[in-house]
Amino acid sequence: MEERRLLLAIALSLLVLTAYQFLFPTKPAPREQAPAAVSSVPRPTATTPPGPSAEAAKPTLAPAVAVPAVADERERRVEVNGPDLSVAFTNRGGRLLSWRLAAFSDERGRPEEMVHAVNGAGRPFDLKTGDAAVDARLEQALFRPSSETLDLVRGQEGILRLEFAEGDLSAEKVFRFPAGGTTVTVSAAVRRGGVALPVRLFWGPGVSNPTVKESEVQGYQPPHLVTLGANGVERVAPEKLTGPRTVEGVTWVGIETHYFTALLVPTKGPGVAELRTFPVPASDDGKARSVPEAALSLAPGEEALVYVGPKDYRTLAKLGHGMERVVPVGDWIGPIVVPLIDLLRVVHRHIGNYGWSIIALTILINLAMSPLRHYSIANGFKMAKLSPEMRTIQERYRKVPALDPKRQEMQNEIAALYARHGMSMGTQMLVGCLPILLTMPFLIAFYRVLTVAVELRGASFLWIPDLSHRDPLFATPLLLGVSMFVMQKITPTAMDPAQQRVMMIMPVVLVVMFFAAPAGLNLYWLVSNLCSIVQQGVTLRLVRSGEAREKERKRA
Repeated sequence: MEERRLLLAIALSLLVLTAYQFLFPTKPAPREQAPAAVSSVPRPTATTPPGPSAEAAKPTLAPAVAVPAVADERERRVEVNGPDLSVAFTNRGGRLLSWRLAAFSDERGRPEEMVHAVNGAGRPFDLKTGDAAVDARLEQALFRPSSETLDLVRGQEGILRLEFAEGDLSAEKVFRFPAGGTTVTVSAAVRRGGVALPVRLFWGPGVSNPTVKESEVQGYQPPHLVTLGANGVERVAPEKLTGPRTVEGVTWVGIETHYFTALLVPTKGPGVAELRTFPVPASDDGKARSVPEAALSLAPGEEALVYVGPKDYRTLAKLGHGMERVVPVGDWIGPIVVPLIDLLRVVHRHIGNYGWSIIALTILINLAMSPLRHYSIANGFKMAKLSPEMRTIQERYRKVPALDPKRQEMQNEIAALYARHGMSMGTQMLVGCLPILLTMPFLIAFYRVLTVAVELRGASFLWIPDLSHRDPLFATPLLLGVSMFVMQKITPTAMDPAQQRVMMIMPVVLVVMFFAAPAGLNLYWLVSNLCSIVQQGVTLRLVRSGEAREKERKRA
């Protein structure tokens, strides 16, 4: 009985083991799998010599040319500090975090920040190769810096090198800070599989961080893309770009605001630039906006000169490459504007305040123009005395057509009128117009000085905290209107009463026009008007005294 049970148990065990092997077969050993794996791959033919397996032939899995790995072990901040600027990089992507100017301050009194950060946008000194996968790897790569902190010393060049290599990809950025600290020379190289890739050096989005008060000032210039090429300086508003634009033959490319700019300059002749924009979320007004981005193509081994700072004409002119042309001094009036900027600085060195310097320079300009103005005011006084008789003659010929021969009779009567008063029509036209033609360019030039002079940014005067912003009390535009009204009342004119009443609207129009203008401009026009009022009073007194003496002489 026991033997039967034993035999039955053995039979059932064999049955279970057989069923298990059938349902769950044992996996073959790797050595026995090789023939099956090879059978799934086409056999080598006479034209295809045996070599590595198909999996090893894929470049994404096994790079063709590997390079020794170079990378930092963690993300870190790399700082460059000098007398004029402080620069900070992140080793992740070797990108710029901060560029602060020691000579300029923001609203909180901190050094002015040139980097305008926007969520999701690129960072200055990003490298663009045109390959999205490579660009994404470079943005996340941990570059190894040559130094975590670099202190710049005047008279010595500072060099910062950032390197990265992984697999078949390698990249290098080298920043050379010259002794003066005004510009930076940048070189960059990217290689994949030992082959150099095209590189574009990026700046953006935007430059500096304009405040709300700056944007409220009349004449404020929002961030623009700007290039210098064969056709001169071209400014492109971000909203005018519908897509990326390639510009060839550029001397430089960059982004500018009203007072600051970032310029990328190819050092081996005209280069190729790309202009593009990055959309930003709509603000409270609901309007969609975009910020400008610029990139400069660099050939292998080529360097770019980078300037980031104020739009100072003299400083940029010393750097060469026509960079001073980014300052809008004007083509025909620029030769007057630039010396006036220098003169304003000279006056400021002696006075110490830009508000009082504007007043002093305005008085000096008006004194220089006073002889011409004297003749103009005296001529206006004489013409005002002739105006009643002149209007009588003009009224008599009012209905005569312009081409009628009788019109010549009117001209003869007017000539006779001038002769009776010892005047000449040609001379009066010259004396009346020439002073205005000579003085207006200087007045317009000084107006332009006050719109482009970066020195006025943050300069205070009496109750005005910043001469580049509008007057917080609006006192200067109101006083400007009052001074214009007084000028019109005391100025002799040949206009009829109806025309004079229309002209009285001009002070109101002027106040509206200059209500949001920079306080420095309003101060200049106010002082200029006060100088004109004083000169008109002095000139009219001299002319009337001369006429009185002439009458007494004739009586005697």
